[in-house]
Amino acid sequence: MSGAIGFIGLGVMGEPMCRNLAQKSGRPVIGFDRADAPLERLAAVGVTRATSLAALAQACDVIFMALPSGAHVEAVTLGEHGLIPHVRPGTILVDLGTSPVELTRAIAARFAEQGATYADAPIARTRQAAEEGTLSIMVGADDAIYGQIHPLLATFASDITLCGPVGAGQIVKILNNMVLVETVVALSEAIATARRAGVDGKLLFETLMKGSADSFALRNHGMKA
Repeated sequence: MSGAIGFIGLGVMGEPMCRNLAQKSGRPVIGFDRADAPLERLAAVGVTRATSLAALAQACDVIFMALPSGAHVEAVTLGEHGLIPHVRPGTILVDLGTSPVELTRAIAARFAEQGATYADAPIARTRQAAEEGTLSIMVGADDAIYGQIHPLLATFASDITLCGPVGAGQIVKILNNMVLVETVVALSEAIATARRAGVDGKLLFETLMKGSADSFALRNHGMKA
């Protein structure tokens, strides 16, 4: 593949991912967002603006989406003004957000009818990681599609895992979120217990960071308590 890459959704995570893609992929990148500001900033690294989803679909071989929810993904892909009537056979679409598994598989089936391929590749980690190109990505795709999109994902991610067929990336990401939330709850209970027992909460968390209870959740969520 050597054609243009589309990127839909240039928010907190999408903008830095798109910037890395434009700077490192060696391919033209076309962006789409309802807001003007990120597109104006990304123009500095060569990202051009699509006037519509239809125009983007007709111009791109690969289309990434970084959208807030499954509902947004469904609207952009299958909605009245969505991508599906315009996408070309052979196009690869990649959902970088966290979406319901059944929705992901249903969208993939619809695009397969058009001769296009759909992959899920939900991201993990922070905006700083998106800026630095060190995100973690969990991919649901077949081996051939994974091989094609991996070099593009590697422009904004340092850890990329093929989890299985379409939908498997979403399953692993949802379980990642489950473990993260449960860890944050455990940290909340720990700091509350420490304070009731007369131990400083900051001291507790700083000490936990030095032992086997250390975690991403502790460093990125607990230390903000």
